[in-house]
Amino acid sequence: MMKKTVLFFATLMCLSLFSCQSHFDKQAIEASVEEQYAAYPEMHLQDFYKNFFQDRFGPGHLISNREAALAAITAELAHADTIGCQTTELCGWRHNYVRVSLSAVRDSLISAAQLTDALMASAKPVSDEDIRQWGKEWAFILSIIEQKHPDLPDFDQEKQNIQQALASGQYVFHHSDAFNRAYHPHYRLISVEQGEILGIN
Repeated sequence: MMKKTVLFFATLMCLSLFSCQSHFDKQAIEASVEEQYAAYPEMHLQDFYKNFFQDRFGPGHLISNREAALAAITAELAHADTIGCQTTELCGWRHNYVRVSLSAVRDSLISAAQLTDALMASAKPVSDEDIRQWGKEWAFILSIIEQKHPDLPDFDQEKQNIQQALASGQYVFHHSDAFNRAYHPHYRLISVEQGEILGIN
């Protein structure tokens, strides 16, 4: 049954791909793919997925309350021996959101409280319709990644994992183990507008 569901979802994504192309900026997506891969050559398909997903939805799925968010930042900083990635990094092709490395807090560019407030202000709810539309967008993005970098490690398995997850209503993915080992990502996601308020874009 699961195989039939995944096959149906994959077919639906392929059919919708051509009807949705006009909604997506192919050149911008291609540029984003190449920029990401140049910065993180050890990345996997699920790392691409995470980046483009974050650009579309921001940090809404991560937020519970301010106190918990602030405590999580403080605890992560205390246990992070190495903080990789850039201080700030725009996500995806729309550039709606920016990853802010916790090094910005460690180096006193901003405070943990400021980052928490920006995180909370950037959060927004995600609806079922949003996820359905995201499935179409991801299909288009995937077709570009497949053309540009078909030899990504574990590409076919991760492609299937993502399709299965979306077919079952799951949409959040973590960084790959390879990405975590190579780049030690410790960051929070905020909107570009909040980044401008903080003066760190």
